Amino acid sequence: MQPAMANSKVFVASSLVDVVEGLVEASGIQGISVVAGSSSSLARQIKAGAPADLFISAHMDWAEFVAGDQELLPLFSNRLVLISHDDVALPDPFALAEQLGQARLAIGDPDHVPAGIYARQALEHLGLWPDVQNRLAPADNVRAAARLVQTGLAPFGIVYASDAQLLKLNVAYEFEAQTHTPITYWAVPLHADKPAIASFVQFLGSDDARAIVVSYGFMPLEGQ
Repeated sequence: MQPAMANSKVFVASSLVDVVEGLVEASGIQGISVVAGSSSSLARQIKAGAPADLFISAHMDWAEFVAGDQELLPLFSNRLVLISHDDVALPDPFALAEQLGQARLAIGDPDHVPAGIYARQALEHLGLWPDVQNRLAPADNVRAAARLVQTGLAPFGIVYASDAQLLKLNVAYEFEAQTHTPITYWAVPLHADKPAIASFVQFLGSDDARAIVVSYGFMPLEGQ
C-alpha cells in the first residue's frame, strides 16, 4: 500500500478559485488543494498560522504583508468592469448615480478587499465617489459582490472582467486602466521546499499556464 501523498494548500483570492483549480488540474500535479477567500482575510489567516504553502493575492499590499522580505512573483493581470443585473449599457460611467436611484452599488469592501480598493480608486479618479460612497453594498470578497448583482439584490456592481466572463454577467462599462493602480496577481511561495508547490510554481510560468489564464478572462503581464 502506497503512503498517502501530503496535501499542499494553495490560498488564493476569490477571483482566482476557478482559474487556479483549472491550472492545478492541467498541471497534473497531485496533492494540491485550493482554499479561496478575500486576499485580506487569507493574508490575516496565514499570519495567524493557517497552513498555507502558497499564497496568491489580488493586491500587492496583502502579498507583501505575508511575504515580509521574501520576493513576490508577479503572475498575470485583470481589468475592472461595471456589471448590471439588467441588460444595461452605460456609454460613460457618469450616469451611474442617476441609474442607481435609491439602490446600492455592490463592490468588495473598499477598506480591505482588493476589488473594492480598485473600484474606489476608479470612482475617485472619475469624480464619482462622493455620489456613491453612501450607497454601497460592501461585500467580503469580489465573488460575493458579483452574487449581489446576479440575484438582483443590487442593480450594479464593480468586479473583475474575469468574474463577469465566468459568471456570464452583463458588462455595462469597462473602466480604463489609468483610473486605478494596475490589477496584478502576486504569488508568495511559503513552502517552496515541498515538491508539489515547487512544481506548481514552475508550471505557472509556462506557456500552457498562460493560455489557461487568458481563457479565464485574465491578461498576461507585459513582456510575458
